[in-house]
Amino acid sequence: MRIVYSWLKEFLPDAPIPERLEELLAGLGHETESIERLAAPHPRVVFARVLSVEEIPGAEVKKLLLDAGREVQVVSGAPNAKAGIGVALALPKAVLPGGLELSVRTIQGLESYGMALSPKELAVGEYAGGLMEFPPDALPPGTPLAEAWPEDWVIEIEITPNRPDVLSVYGAARDLAALGMTLLSPDPRPKTHQIPLPFQVWIEDPQGCDRFTLSYAQNIKNRPSPLAVQRRLYAAGMRPISAVVDATNYTMLELGNPLHAYDARFIAAGIVVRRARPGEKLVTLDGVERLFDPKDLLITVKDGEETIPEGIAGVMGGARSEVREDTTAVALEVAHFDPVSIRKTAKRQGLKTEASYRFERGVDPDGQVRSALRFMELVQQWTGAEVAEDRIDLNYTQPLTPVAFRPSYANRLIGADFPPQAQLDALKRLGFRVEGQGEPYPVTRPTYRVDIAIEEDLVEEVARTIGYEKIPLALPAFFPAPDNAGVDEPYRAKERLKGVIAGLGFQEVVNYSWTSLEEVELYRAPTPTLALANPQAADRTHLRTAIYPGLLRTLALNLAQGEEGPFLLFEIGNVFNQVETTRLGVLLSGEVVPGLWQPGLGGGFYALKGLLESAATSLGATLRVEKAGFSHLHPGISGAVYWNGKKVGCIGQLHPAIAAQAELPPVYLAELELPLPQSKTRFKDVAKYPASLRDLAVVVPEAVAYSEVERIIRESAGAYLEDLRIFDVYRGAPLEPGQKSLAFHLRFRHEERTLTDLETDGFMQQVIAAIERAGYAIRK
Repeated sequence: MRIVYSWLKEFLPDAPIPERLEELLAGLGHETESIERLAAPHPRVVFARVLSVEEIPGAEVKKLLLDAGREVQVVSGAPNAKAGIGVALALPKAVLPGGLELSVRTIQGLESYGMALSPKELAVGEYAGGLMEFPPDALPPGTPLAEAWPEDWVIEIEITPNRPDVLSVYGAARDLAALGMTLLSPDPRPKTHQIPLPFQVWIEDPQGCDRFTLSYAQNIKNRPSPLAVQRRLYAAGMRPISAVVDATNYTMLELGNPLHAYDARFIAAGIVVRRARPGEKLVTLDGVERLFDPKDLLITVKDGEETIPEGIAGVMGGARSEVREDTTAVALEVAHFDPVSIRKTAKRQGLKTEASYRFERGVDPDGQVRSALRFMELVQQWTGAEVAEDRIDLNYTQPLTPVAFRPSYANRLIGADFPPQAQLDALKRLGFRVEGQGEPYPVTRPTYRVDIAIEEDLVEEVARTIGYEKIPLALPAFFPAPDNAGVDEPYRAKERLKGVIAGLGFQEVVNYSWTSLEEVELYRAPTPTLALANPQAADRTHLRTAIYPGLLRTLALNLAQGEEGPFLLFEIGNVFNQVETTRLGVLLSGEVVPGLWQPGLGGGFYALKGLLESAATSLGATLRVEKAGFSHLHPGISGAVYWNGKKVGCIGQLHPAIAAQAELPPVYLAELELPLPQSKTRFKDVAKYPASLRDLAVVVPEAVAYSEVERIIRESAGAYLEDLRIFDVYRGAPLEPGQKSLAFHLRFRHEERTLTDLETDGFMQQVIAAIERAGYAIRK
C-alpha cells in the first residue's frame, strides 16, 4: 500500500515526519518497505493551456501553440495533443528528472521553445504515450507547477492479508490515531437535488452480495481531474483517466471501499445481482471476452424480461457501460460481496484488480454510503454534477456478535501486567465498543475490522497498541497440551533425513512444484492429474507427479552453463497424483569423489545404492534393492527399494533413450516415498559370547535374484543367525554358461552361551537342504 504523506496528513494533522512514522507503523505491525521522496518539479516547468494544434504535412509531429502567460510554440508527437487542455510545459533551461536540460530546438523546420511533458517525463508515472492532461483552468497559465505540486513523500507499507482495513489512507490514519494522535474523520456532504432515480436494484443472491448501494448523478462535464489529484493517483500507483473514473479510484484509495461507475445510458431499468447462467459471456473493460462459470457472481442490467451481463461482481466491469468522455450521467455502485466467491471468480477468470484484491480480503460492509457520498462530493467539485438526494441501499448484512474479553487473561497470555482500564482504553481508541462493568467484557468490533473473531485477537490488539516494547523480556511459561506431544516428529524426521543425505555429499535443491506435459512426456513421468487454471508460464502448466524430472532439469541447466560436476543432488518435496504425498529424490552423475593425486570414488548404480545404504544405516534402518522395471529407468539397471522391509520407491540408471533425447550423460536416480518406515531402536549390549562363522557358496541360474537366495537362507538358518552378507559373485569356469555363484558370510551367535561346532553345522545342514529343495546347488 502506497500512502502519500500529504494525503495522510489530511486525516492525521499532527502526524510526525515520515521517518518517525516508519517506527510507529512497525510497532503496530505494519512493515515499511520504502520511503520515497517526491521532488517538486523544476521552477521552469509551468502550467500551460493549449490554444491550437496544427498538423505538419508528412510528419508525425504537430505544432502546438500554448498559453504559458505568453504565447509559446512547441513541437510534439503526443497523440492526445488537442486544443483546450492544460499541460505541463518545460521551458528552455528546465532540467527534467533524468538530468536533461532543455533548450530551443528545431524540429521539422520549426522552432520548439520547450517540451510539453508526459507523466514519465514529469517523473510522476510510467506512462509515456501521451501528454499529461490537466483541466484548462487548473492554474493561471505560466504558474510554476511546483506551486501545486510541492515536495512530498510516499510511504509504502506491507499489508498482511488479515488487515484489509489498512488498505486505504484513512485506514492507516485510523490505526495510527490509536497511538494518541488526532484523527479527522471524513464527513462528505455533496449538495443534493430532488432527482428521481431512473433505475432499480434486485439482489437474487444475498449470500454472495449482502449490501448493494446505487447512487445517481447527472449533468456531468467529464474532463481531466485536478492537478493534485493526478499526482496523488500516480504516486499511489494508478494512472489518471478522467474526472469520473479518477473519483472512483481516489475514493477507494482514501476510504477503502471499491466503487464502480456505470454510464447511466446503459443501465436500462436497473441492476440485477445474480449468478451466471451456462454459456453467458461478457467483454470486460480490458477488451477480453470472458465465458462465465455458473458459480460466478455477475452484475446484470435488466432490459425488459432479460438480464444482460454488465460486469463481474467485485472484479471488473463491462466495456459497454464504461465511463466515456461524453458521459453526462453515472450510476455509482458501492457494494459488499462474499470474499470467497470473489476470490474464486477472479482465479477462474485469471483477473487481479484493485477491487478484487480488496474484496478478497474483506472490506467494510458498513462503509458504502460514506464512500458514495465522497465520490459524489468529488465529482460535483470537479465536473459540476447534480447529485440525486435519494439512493438505493439494499442491506442484508448480519449484526455483529460481541467477543468476551478478560484483561486478566490478556496479561497471562502476553506475560505482562497492563492495568485493565488501559487495555479497555486501547480497544476503544481502535474503534471497539466495550460494554459491561467487569470480566468478561462484551467487546464488539467495528465493522471494518473483519479479522477479529476470538478473544486472542483482542489480546493482540491490546499488545500492539499499548506497545510491544512494554512487554517484559522474560520468557512466558510454556506447557504443551498432551494432544500436541510429538506433533513435530514428522518435521524432525524429515530434517534428520536431510542432514544425513547432505552429510553424504549431496546438495539440496528446491524446484517448483509445477511441470509441463512436454516435460512429463520427455522424462516418462506419471501423467499429471491437476492442471493450473492460470499457469505462470508455458513450462508450468500442471502440478508435478514425480521429483526426478526437476532434478534432471537442474542437471541440464548446470551442464548448459558449463558446470563439469560431479553432481550429487537431492530434493524433498510434494508430488500430486491421486493424493498429495512427499518424496525424496536423489540424483548422481559423475564420480562421487573426483580423483586428484590418488584414485577417486567412482559413480554409477552401486555407488548410489551404497550411499543410500549408508543413509539407512545412519538412521538405524535396513535397505535392500530387488530387481524391478520402471518406464523411466534402464531396463537392466533398476530395482525397487525396500526400507525396513517395505517397498518405498525405485533406484536405477536413467533410461538411455531419455538421456539421449535430453542430451544428458549417464545419470542415476532414486525416488522414495516419505515418511520412511521407522524401526524401533532397542539397546543391545556387547556380545558376551563369541560368534560361529561359516561361508557358503550357492550356484544359481543367472536370472535368480540375490534376494531370493537371501530369503531361503534366512528362513532356514534358525533363530541364531545374527548376520548374513554376500561377499562374492562369480561367473566362469568351471560353472556352466548361464550360472553364477553367490558366496555368503553367515554369523551365528547365542546370547547366553557359546554355540558348539556341532550345533552350527546342524544349522548349515538346514540351510543346504533348503537350498537344494529349491533346485539350487552348493558350490564345492
